[in-house]
Amino acid sequence: MTKEKNQIENVQVYPLIENRVSLNDKATKILFNLTEDIFNEVMQGQTNIGIVEKKKHKKHGKVKSSFSLHNINGGYSHFAPLEEGDRAVFDAIISAFVAGNKIITLAMIQRILNGYVGEHRGHDNGIINKNQFAQIKTSVDRLMFTAFDPDFLKALKALDYDGAEEISKAPILPCKRVKLSINGQISKEDCISILDESPLLKLAKLKKQIITYKNSLAYIPNLNNTPLVQKLKSYTFRRVFEIKKHRRNMSHILTLDDIFTKCRIKDASNKVKFDARATLEKIFAHLQSKGEIKSYEWTKKGNTFYSVKITF
Repeated sequence: MTKEKNQIENVQVYPLIENRVSLNDKATKILFNLTEDIFNEVMQGQTNIGIVEKKKHKKHGKVKSSFSLHNINGGYSHFAPLEEGDRAVFDAIISAFVAGNKIITLAMIQRILNGYVGEHRGHDNGIINKNQFAQIKTSVDRLMFTAFDPDFLKALKALDYDGAEEISKAPILPCKRVKLSINGQISKEDCISILDESPLLKLAKLKKQIITYKNSLAYIPNLNNTPLVQKLKSYTFRRVFEIKKHRRNMSHILTLDDIFTKCRIKDASNKVKFDARATLEKIFAHLQSKGEIKSYEWTKKGNTFYSVKITF
């Protein structure tokens, strides 16, 4: 790293991220799926979130852990719960970090979300869509100003995980905003400087509960990357590759009720749900065309689409 005359630091980044990384442990799953009421109670210190790590341990019986959340220095005032859109941004940042980047630009996050890798790199020419840009910035603020405070030590030791002491209270995304020159060009927006591994990443690595898939799969032709589409892609991809990884022990069926609930559109209009199912059709057809799934089949209850069965 060098200093230029204007004292703006120049750094190199590696924007072409080959693999999408998604944490798949219980704490991460729960954190991004809290209801508004529970999230507010936790953020205001009224309760914490309990996790059953193992129902029946032969020595310790039911093994439980917990975590609480805190707003760091009043970093934001909107207490809507963290959800799948925030998790998609979090996954993109973690993917860039795991690939070796400690400096991450907002344009990099957008390209990862949209699956722009290799031959798809030029599709956005580095220009950030304003709506997507705003969503990314909001999610980054929420992740960097929300502290994750775990009470996991006793549970992880009971389950014989080494390194449990390393998981301590920290921002979900330990980072700061910096102004830098990226590969010789001064960035128009603040960049994200990652200061340490996320406590959630440390936990998922410790438990070896991480899902990885090719990031280029997120590029689906003729699919507009609206915030809802990003959520549907993020959640569906994670579930498909989770099932694929554990296909002998997991159901191969995804229900629309589950997908719509996780993407916060369960109570949306029929039009929104109709369009969401059409998007899901494109996502599954895309995964089939890329050889990631063998086939898929929609099922109905009465005249209503109910679920999709996946074959690998």
